[in-house]
Amino acid sequence: MDSGGYMVAEWTRADGYCDTGIRTGTYAEAEAAASRMHQTYGAKSRYLPMSLRRAIELGAVWGGGR
Repeated sequence: MDSGGYMVAEWTRADGYCDTGIRTGTYAEAEAAASRMHQTYGAKSRYLPMSLRRAIELGAVWGGGR
């Protein structure tokens, strides 16, 4: 399983963590993308940058090989 890289997860009180589909190579890129998402969609959700490994641990994405 290759879990390198970073992503942006959406968090809501009702649904918990969800995958936004945004993947980046660095934490800084994920942080910038999360900031853009927040500016675009407002405060209904939280957009959080995180490593893919952490996202798998939280259940935001499924871990698995190809």
